Amino acid sequence: MSIPPLYDTFLIREPLRDDPFAVTHNPSDIPTLIDVYSKSIIHFTERKRERAVERLQYELALLYTREQKWKKALRCLMSVYEGSSWRREGWWNLLGLLREQVTDVAKMCGDAEAVLRAEWEGLCDCFPKKLKANYDFTKCLDGIKNISSKPKVVVKAEESVSCLSTTFGFGSSQGNVGELLPVQVVITSHAQASTAPIVLSHILISFHGGLQDVKIEHQARETPPSTSSRRPDVHDVTLSPGSITSDHCSPGASNRKCLVGTCDLAFSPGTAKALSFNLIAKDPGVIRVHNITSGLETDSFSLGHVVSDAEYMHQLDFWLASPGGTSRRAAGNKGLNEIRIYPKPPKVRIGLPLKKEYLTDESVSMEVEITNEEDDDVEVTLEARFLGQADLVPVWTWITDETPSSSSEDPLNDKQSTSASELRLGRITQSASHKVKAAFMAKSIPTETVLEIKALYHILGEPDTPISKVLIHEVIFDRPFEANNDFQPCIDPEPWPSYFDTHDSNEEDEPAQGLRQIWQSNTRLASFATEPLVIEHVELEVLDVREDTICNISNISAIPNPTPNAITISPKDFHETQFQITTQ
Repeated sequence: MSIPPLYDTFLIREPLRDDPFAVTHNPSDIPTLIDVYSKSIIHFTERKRERAVERLQYELALLYTREQKWKKALRCLMSVYEGSSWRREGWWNLLGLLREQVTDVAKMCGDAEAVLRAEWEGLCDCFPKKLKANYDFTKCLDGIKNISSKPKVVVKAEESVSCLSTTFGFGSSQGNVGELLPVQVVITSHAQASTAPIVLSHILISFHGGLQDVKIEHQARETPPSTSSRRPDVHDVTLSPGSITSDHCSPGASNRKCLVGTCDLAFSPGTAKALSFNLIAKDPGVIRVHNITSGLETDSFSLGHVVSDAEYMHQLDFWLASPGGTSRRAAGNKGLNEIRIYPKPPKVRIGLPLKKEYLTDESVSMEVEITNEEDDDVEVTLEARFLGQADLVPVWTWITDETPSSSSEDPLNDKQSTSASELRLGRITQSASHKVKAAFMAKSIPTETVLEIKALYHILGEPDTPISKVLIHEVIFDRPFEANNDFQPCIDPEPWPSYFDTHDSNEEDEPAQGLRQIWQSNTRLASFATEPLVIEHVELEVLDVREDTICNISNISAIPNPTPNAITISPKDFHETQFQITTQ
């Protein structure tokens, strides 16, 4: 061991123990130094001296390199390279030097995966040292021996720097089931200017929610790509049903259904592409992106770059192709990474000529019209009911066309009727309408209720997506009028009977012989209806009378109508009827 003449060993420790980095080591001293470094790493790790540990690990890796212990050297270098503070603090000069050493040692070890990870990061323009001209990443494994099988590597964007950035955005913050959702993926190349274009084999997008996975495969094109990354080239991608095969570079991928499209996935340094396509959600809820995998497949290796963190996929602009170039639509601070899907708005219209107010004991019939405004034929089932207490609300009745109509004026007897609240209409073609008759009889008690008519249907091309259209209508059942009675006595024009005349008889048919009394009742009818009413008959009813009393009631009103048995009363008007009551 050669010791520089810098220390007085009589007063202080030996240089080996004070500053080992100032000592030039002989090969025979390396095992001792390795032991000292290993113990020092343990000591500083316990004291949580992160930077000291990283420096010692780096120096230990250099010692293993001198000993040609490549695997141990690679293990020390990778511990510093992957999780050190150098990466978090952005010390790209040190990290670039360390990356080159990782590549050299990994090649000596025959560790193809470590070489791929280091070389993939080396493409990024954040490293000061530039790569040679026309550097081709696909040939980074050339010259490495003892590769037993084709390496497959997954690089996570959250744990490394990458020459490609991938962002994702929906065209809007909300949508509906069954409607087109515009979607866009923007891939930007941050590779060093001297490197060859990166050609991806596919891009796989997985979602949380009710969307199928999307796979965009590479298809070369003749036109050269744009050389500016400020405004990406917008490419419209047409998707068709397909499947995802099991792939190590696409985590979670298996033999399942997906949507497949094609696009040119060659990215020259500094270029960007916006891939736009449309999706259709089948279920309501919130949809988010699970991850985006950019796959690179060659004959010698497979590499997948996975973006899972929403921060890395955050896209603030939605790019649009315009005649003058590329324009953008800002999304605000929230970005476009998620979308809320609402149930599909029904396009089947229910036409119901229903009034807000009806009269008690009124027989009502109407015609319900169902119009299909969807873009395809639909299968429709109708349901109707009055909400409320069963003995206070009427029963809705559908009138079918199974039997010919009769001469009866009652709508419930015109045709075959059913009291069931459900009626299957069947198929209604696009832009067509179907009419069905219905009726109900109002109860005698005034009440307020709600009529609910629901059209349950599905589009013929989407039988697994039920849609409902609900029509709610408030209905009031009120009395047609109110009666006020004015009861007063009258003078009997007949002479009074003589109390001196006696007549004994036990026959039941013998007329009453008691004192006769005459009363007059003036009944005033006030209309509460909103339209004229025809009163066919007015009658005063006796609720109770003694067994030995005779009571006769007669209508003494002068009816001005031409028809003596009909009275027409206007809304908010009144009519007076006089009755004479004779008791004896």
